[in-house]
Formats: sequence, structure tokens, C-alpha cells
Amino acid sequence: MCWSVLVCGQDVFSGMIMDGESGEVLPYVNVGVVGKNVGTVTDINGVFSLEIDAKYDVDTLMMSMIGYEDLVFMVRDFKSGVGDDSIFKMTSKTTDLQEIVISGSQLKSKILGNKTKSKNIRGHFVTDELGNEVGIIIKIKKSPTYIDKFHASIVENKYDSLKFRLNFYSIKNKMPHKNILKENIFVESQIKEGVLTVDLSDYNIVVEDDFMVSLEWIEDLGENGLNFSMSFFGSPVISRKTSQAYWKKQKPVGIGFSVTAKQ
Repeated sequence: MCWSVLVCGQDVFSGMIMDGESGEVLPYVNVGVVGKNVGTVTDINGVFSLEIDAKYDVDTLMMSMIGYEDLVFMVRDFKSGVGDDSIFKMTSKTTDLQEIVISGSQLKSKILGNKTKSKNIRGHFVTDELGNEVGIIIKIKKSPTYIDKFHASIVENKYDSLKFRLNFYSIKNKMPHKNILKENIFVESQIKEGVLTVDLSDYNIVVEDDFMVSLEWIEDLGENGLNFSMSFFGSPVISRKTSQAYWKKQKPVGIGFSVTAKQ
């Protein structure tokens, strides 16, 4: 269902997103005004709630999810079109998968990215808004490069459990461009301190140029309960406040994210 309420001069829209073919609800869909700090992520029941000020009426609202075609609206049309019992249906995207043959004897494993484990400099997600992402650009010297594992150096975790979405983006004009993954990668852990490692060998992630790797905040756990190791060296943090928002480079510090790659 979908409904709107006027609160403090802003329209608050809540709705449900589902698979157009199966009718199943879609959790963790990115919903937001493109290029603005106005966005969110659907919950486990496919429901979202989003405040949209009238000043964004001529901007674009997008609903996006890996494996599905984007739903795109002018904000003004989105507002006028929703009503009781409205449902947003997404169409699955057909992707041709390339067969890749890896010869282990010809490749060497290497850690790429920021390997810091320092506890003296620490940092966290910019906000606790759903869709908030932090990451770094990782440079490669050989192509193709096969991504085996992702690593995040955690200094402190006050939450009972963590759940993120791991994203990989191509680069354009030195900033993240398009998500290169063919399926969602969700990361769950109860780690309190140390290196969180995610095995990616089953996802067949191959890059031919520099890329960005990020963690996305997809469940509301509260503010500032998680800190990563940071350093003044290496690739700087790139972040965005919420779903569909603009990216911003956070100089001069880098976050302790890295990957194990085969080249």
C-alpha cells in the first residue's frame, strides 16, 4: 500500500515495493531523489517511508535494486500518482553472464586498498540514514583482476549484530559511477573488533579498471555504535548520505577497507 501525510510542511510518503512477476516483497530497495540527500531503503517487508520537500518537485525520484530495472519518476508526478493501496512493482533484469576461466597457476594473490588496523584513528558512517554508504577507490595494475575477498578493519562494534550491503562501482571522473554487481551481496556479522572478511569467490567479480568498494547501511541500528580503523594514508573515503544521493570525497583520511585480489 502507499499513502502520504503532511508533516511540518513536508510530504511523507510510505509505500511497498514488490517483484512484478512473483509478487514477493523486495527488501533493501534504494529509494531516493537523484543527486540529493533525500533517500532511504525498504525494510524487510518491502516498505519505505520518505519525506520529500516541495522544492524537489521537478527532480527525479528513483527506485533501484541490483537485478531489477530502475523505476524513475518526476517527484511531482510521483506525489500526485500515489494513493491508497498503490503498489510499486519492479521488473527483473536479464543479465548475460560471461564464462571466465581462471588459471590459478598464472595468478598471484595480492591485498589492494587500505590495510590499516590502527586503533588511534577511527571513523564511522556519516549518518545512520538508510542507504548511507562509505567506501574507497581501489586501483589495479593488471587487467583482468579477480576479487576473492573483502576486508573491513573494525575497531569497535557496540551493536549485537551487523548487516550491510557490499557494493562495487565502476569509476567515472574519479568518482563512483555504476554498480557492477549482478546480484546483491549482504554481509552479516557479530564481530566486535578485528578484521571482518567476506568470501567473494562465489560471486565471480572481475574488474578491468580501478573500482570503488563500499559498505551500505541498510538497517537502522542507531547512531555511532560502529567504528572502523582510519589512516591519513591511502585512498580517501568516498561517501554519500543516503540512497541516490551525490557522492562526496572525505579528505584527508582513508578507511580500513581492502580486497584480496588475484592478478
